[in-house]
Amino acid sequence: MDIVRLRTLWEEHVSTTDKEVLDKVWQILCERFGDVVHYACADPEAGLEDLLMYTEPVIEGWRLGRGHAKPPGRVAQQIVDVDLDDYERQCAETASLYLAKKAASLPAVRRFRQERLGGKLLTTEEAKEFLKGEELSDLSGLDPRDKDAYIAWVNNMSAEELAALVIPSGHKGIVSEEDGIFPYSYEGGGTIVVGSKKELDYGGLILYLAAKFPWAPDEAGWFLLTGERPEVVPLRFSYHRNRRIFTLSFAPWISEKTIRKAYRKGQKVVQGGDNRRMQERTLAVMRFVTKHTDDAGGRLLS
Repeated sequence: MDIVRLRTLWEEHVSTTDKEVLDKVWQILCERFGDVVHYACADPEAGLEDLLMYTEPVIEGWRLGRGHAKPPGRVAQQIVDVDLDDYERQCAETASLYLAKKAASLPAVRRFRQERLGGKLLTTEEAKEFLKGEELSDLSGLDPRDKDAYIAWVNNMSAEELAALVIPSGHKGIVSEEDGIFPYSYEGGGTIVVGSKKELDYGGLILYLAAKFPWAPDEAGWFLLTGERPEVVPLRFSYHRNRRIFTLSFAPWISEKTIRKAYRKGQKVVQGGDNRRMQERTLAVMRFVTKHTDDAGGRLLS
């Protein structure tokens, strides 16, 4: 997909229609997150979601800088909550403890904490200051007129908001969602190599952890700074409104009974009840109408 078509598709999904804002935000994305933009051109289906993840914080900063409140958003992906039995919860708790211990023992993690955190874990306030420093370390992609508003916006963020905001830009590695249990793959980020004399990169390292463990980048980042272990979610079930598909991923200890329960609950949440087969006549009519409708939605037959 060429970049002009990508921008048109991107504008259809963002939370503003203001032409000035769209032009400015697109410029920032191209300058600061150019690799993400190129990745979205190469793989629009997966790359557009990554691009939108970087977009909304920039739009929010623009709004706050001008005193505008953020309008209610439209959530594309709906998470379906599913209850686990006692055994499954105990397995998840044990896995969470084990994986956090394993991650803490990695040479790259130990070196990062020694060299960049002074050999200690950070408190919540200290972690916030670290994340602010990471986010505000390079504002060269911003218009000078917008820098003060953006800095004020970042300084007013909570710890959770900062952890979600300060994720790597495309030039530090590529992160993509593959499934729900180990949801991220990682390529790049050579600065995490043990023994390198170069300063360990926070962004590259949290992507490495998110690829190696069942954690999202913001969870991996918070663990890296504070030692607070992320919760292991052994079953993830979601419905994507735009794609109109369910995504289900589960750990080996999840029972068939729990999976069936997740399926039934998902069908109820999305369509109000069980999945019912359509009649062959209904399918035939749908095929006929689709075949005899042009790309603009007009009928080819009277």
